[in-house]
Amino acid sequence: MNSDALGTGQESHTVLLVDDEIMVIEVGEAILGRLGHTVITAMSGEEALAKFKTHRQEIGCVVLDLTMPGMDGKEIYQRLRKLSPDLPIIIASGLAVDQVISEFGDIDIQPTSIIQKPYQIASLSGKIQEIFNGYK
Repeated sequence: MNSDALGTGQESHTVLLVDDEIMVIEVGEAILGRLGHTVITAMSGEEALAKFKTHRQEIGCVVLDLTMPGMDGKEIYQRLRKLSPDLPIIIASGLAVDQVISEFGDIDIQPTSIIQKPYQIASLSGKIQEIFNGYK
C-alpha cells in the first residue's frame, strides 16, 4: 500500500482517541500517527471530556469506543454532541454495525461513522479520510 492510500501527505489533523484498553490505544495511536495525524488519547469518559474541553479548538475528529466501564461510549457521545454538535465522531466497536446503529436509534444526531474493532489500517485510514475530506 503506498503512502497516498494511507492518507499520508495529506493535511494533518488532531484526533481524540478514546478507549479503555491500552493495546487498542497503542494500535490506534500508531495507525493515526503513521497517517500523519496528531493523537490525543483518553482511557475513560471523564478523561475524554476533560481533554476535549482543553483541546476543543485542535480536535477535528473523535474515535470513540462504544463499550467502556463507567461512562460508556453512548453517554460520552451525547456529552460531546452537547459541547460540539458538528464534531465528527467515529464509533468503534467489536459489535456488528447494525447492533451499533440500534444503540443510537433514540439519538437525534447519529454518529458520523462506525468502525469495527480491531482496527485495520486501511479501514481506519478510509474513515478518517472521509471525515476530513468532508469537514474541511
